[in-house]
Amino acid sequence: MLKRQFTTSASLLKNVRPAVKVSEKKGPQSVGKNLPFKKSEKAWDKAGESKDEYFRKRFAHIHAKQKSNDTVQRRERFQEQRDDKRREARDHLKTERHNHKNKFYKDVYQSLKPNPLSEYVYGRSPVLAVLQQRKRSFLNKLFVERAPSKDSEIVQIAKNLGVDIVVAKSKHELNLLSNNGVHNGYVLETKPLLPTQVFELGQVQGKSYAIEEDDFGSKSIQTHETSNKNPFGLYLDGITDPHNVGAIIRSAYFLGVDFIVMSDKNSAPLSPVACKTSVGATEFIPIYSVTKPLQFFDKSRSNGWTFVSAATAEHKTDEKIFSTLQSKTVPFNAIHSLLEEGPCILVLGSEGEGIRTTLKLRSDFLVAIESAPGVDLLIDSLNVSVAGALIINKMLNN
Repeated sequence: MLKRQFTTSASLLKNVRPAVKVSEKKGPQSVGKNLPFKKSEKAWDKAGESKDEYFRKRFAHIHAKQKSNDTVQRRERFQEQRDDKRREARDHLKTERHNHKNKFYKDVYQSLKPNPLSEYVYGRSPVLAVLQQRKRSFLNKLFVERAPSKDSEIVQIAKNLGVDIVVAKSKHELNLLSNNGVHNGYVLETKPLLPTQVFELGQVQGKSYAIEEDDFGSKSIQTHETSNKNPFGLYLDGITDPHNVGAIIRSAYFLGVDFIVMSDKNSAPLSPVACKTSVGATEFIPIYSVTKPLQFFDKSRSNGWTFVSAATAEHKTDEKIFSTLQSKTVPFNAIHSLLEEGPCILVLGSEGEGIRTTLKLRSDFLVAIESAPGVDLLIDSLNVSVAGALIINKMLNN
């Protein structure tokens, strides 16, 4: 059996040569020497000088201190450049803020800040009434929309009272002080109007009547006169809307009511809104407050005062109370005779809750205004200020 054999001729191997010359050195070899390379020429080579000679000619005459000064100057120069950039940035921001403020130059907060301890009465008639009556303890500044004329009554009275006159920079300043109310170009900084606290209504002798007032903790009897046949006052119970309070005060003063008594805890204060709605009547009519309404009713009734509540006898939960209130009800056309017989107090309550049951039970009479025939049940009552004005007029003028 024949075997196949393969051999390589040694003569052929001798004729084989590598394409690249291989180094006989051991270890990793670099191929960088096989790549094209351009060596950069040094400055002294370009000048045809040695390195030592090159630097000696150019820098040997510069003192070490001078070199240090050059470094310091260079550092200072760069610092000045940085400072200039920072200054430019600050100036730019300042300019931007100034331009932004100019867009809102009418912003009143830049020049005018309301005093939280003061009250600002607004409107021509209310301001004039406050200045004329001087019931408030403090009058500070009068703000006007434009430079006042010499014949301005308000400005002349304010000057005579020593009130500072301030011309507002814009109408918006007065809008701020008046809480966007209709100020008519006048806003007066003053103190709130505080009602005098009373305990009871005293005896009546002819057209004179007494009121027991709280004189800084002690009781003081003050006597007043009425122009009506008998003294006639209002009692406001739980009316929290200042617009309604102001409207009632206006009607009461206009129609001839002698005074007004308010519950101290659940009634709207005599705010600038109430003063504006009353057109300044808050400054003309005497206004009192009570802290204990039930005692006020009982003691005043014992002194001969008749209390008439503007309310219906309706009571949904207690039939006995309803029966009691029903027995107190009088027709609307008969209420004039009540004031003919003696001093009266008309009690008005809020539109929502009405007069409290405890006060209605302590009242001598109840009166209600009936609607015309055919009126939809959706319109079941009048505004309290309107109803009050109708009853007041009916009691004073038959």
